[in-house]
Amino acid sequence: MSTAPETRARLIHHGRMAFAAKGHDRVSLHRDVLLPAGVSNGSFYHQFRDKTDLLVAVLEDAVARGRFMIEQSVQVSPDTPPVERVRRTISLWLDLVDVGEDSFRIQMQERNSSDERVRRLVADLRQRSYAPLAERLSSNRRLLSESFDGERAAQLVTGLATAMAMDYLALPKDQRAAERDDLAGAMASFIIGGVTGMAGTSNPSGVATA
Repeated sequence: MSTAPETRARLIHHGRMAFAAKGHDRVSLHRDVLLPAGVSNGSFYHQFRDKTDLLVAVLEDAVARGRFMIEQSVQVSPDTPPVERVRRTISLWLDLVDVGEDSFRIQMQERNSSDERVRRLVADLRQRSYAPLAERLSSNRRLLSESFDGERAAQLVTGLATAMAMDYLALPKDQRAAERDDLAGAMASFIIGGVTGMAGTSNPSGVATA
């Protein structure tokens, strides 16, 4: 007999696949989640209040797994050139997208969900992603003016990275690895140029080159 944590893990796994494929509104809890997971109605409601509660758990699980990957990533030396730091950040972002492809697709689908609770959750997850990126973008003051708005820059970079990730996921899986390094390098140069432009400074020599 499965333990409660094992049952919860199966529900999150099958829920993630179902929500990514169909979206929150079109998922049938019984047909698309409970039957594939081999979980009864009673066991489901012991874990979750409803379908939306499961979706919340799916997205929170994705956030936790992404945070773990970031914590385990290799730390970059303060002496690393800015463009290389950004390139490594973009490369890590693409790793996260690859590993959490279903969760990424869910967030893209549910930005305009008919369920207000789901919309609020997706907006909150997006907002929470701005703070660490804003801190990273603002960390090198030799490139930026004191009036630099790190949060606004983070918002713009996040939107750009999201669009890039959607194009990246449109590639066949066996082609992604070959494209990743070139894409990360090009994005890093583009982002550094844009960030220094927002800061009201000229682009320092060598910043936009590896």
